[in-house]
Amino acid sequence: MPKLEQFEIKKYWQIFTGLKPVDNKVDHDQVLPMLYNSKLDSSILNQIWFLADIDDDDNLDFEEFVICMRLIFDLVNKNISSVPDELPDWLVPGSKAKLVKERKKLKQEENIELPKANDLPQIDWYISPEDKTFYDNLISSIQMNTDGTYTLQSISDALKNKFFNIGTSDINKAWTLVNPSSSASINKDPALYFIHILRQRNDVGALIPSEYPTNLESVINKKQIDYNISSSQNDLTRSSAIKTPARVQTSASSNNTTLQRTNDITINNNREAITLNEIPRGNPNDINSLEKELQLLDIELMRVKEEVSKQTNTTQIKAQLQELLNYKELQYQRNLNNKTPKTPTNLNSVRDDLSNLESQVDILESYLSDKKSELDQLNQQIQSHNQ
Repeated sequence: MPKLEQFEIKKYWQIFTGLKPVDNKVDHDQVLPMLYNSKLDSSILNQIWFLADIDDDDNLDFEEFVICMRLIFDLVNKNISSVPDELPDWLVPGSKAKLVKERKKLKQEENIELPKANDLPQIDWYISPEDKTFYDNLISSIQMNTDGTYTLQSISDALKNKFFNIGTSDINKAWTLVNPSSSASINKDPALYFIHILRQRNDVGALIPSEYPTNLESVINKKQIDYNISSSQNDLTRSSAIKTPARVQTSASSNNTTLQRTNDITINNNREAITLNEIPRGNPNDINSLEKELQLLDIELMRVKEEVSKQTNTTQIKAQLQELLNYKELQYQRNLNNKTPKTPTNLNSVRDDLSNLESQVDILESYLSDKKSELDQLNQQIQSHNQ
């Protein structure tokens, strides 16, 4: 590592004054854009800041700023491969030498040892109501895709301003955990657990696991809801065929063609969600067991609330179907008035289509009612646990 040159100090001074220091000091927010422009991992930037902030006041005076900039440039230019554990003597300013010695002595007395992997705290998967509120507020500030999902880039960009003790490897490992299908984006529930994991990694250094609990499988692997009634996701199949007559009757008593129409609608609603009867009942005398039961109830409540909130507005569908019927009837009347229609419109076919669509709306309304009832039961159970 080459020593400081005079031209370097002048360059750092120009940068320092450009940040508009207050009382000859700059805080972390003022230096943050320069730190991110270096493209270094956030964990490395945290180590550099710790070394440079010799007096531990969360601000950098010019001498400390020089240390910070020099370490960053040396890493970017590959002059050094990692952040040194201690500052080299030639980089310690004379006015800070005493503080550096005191810090080194204190470190030796405390005999700090890095915890082994087995000694690291484990991830607590339970999300308290307070944590849920914090995560909801955080995720509301993140740009969402049109399908209601979130990308890794959008979430990680928001977390960089909140969690300073996590690195790119932590983010990638947590993303792989909550996104086992390797999709380009994830739903809100996995995104909440993604933030929950990284927050514990940032705050207490919790070890990111390689797998999640089995009771979270329905949350992590939940597919996006498709409201298209013709979608295969809901196992909704429709076969309709308009059969033309095999022959045309030429007698005077039968001049009309025979039109046959078949409509087969089959709905198989196979849900993978946890039902109330599937939630294990905890031992009322065991706090841990009750907490696990409450966690399952919270997860199911979160899922039901999301599904209820995403139900299609059936009133709007009916209004749109009615407009379609009115349009078809108007088209039919125009064809009658023209007296020479190219292809006569079959009003009965239109009415059959409308009837089928209305029956599907009724099914959706029934499904919505069941979900609301299930939501009420969950709320009652949670209230009984809280009492």
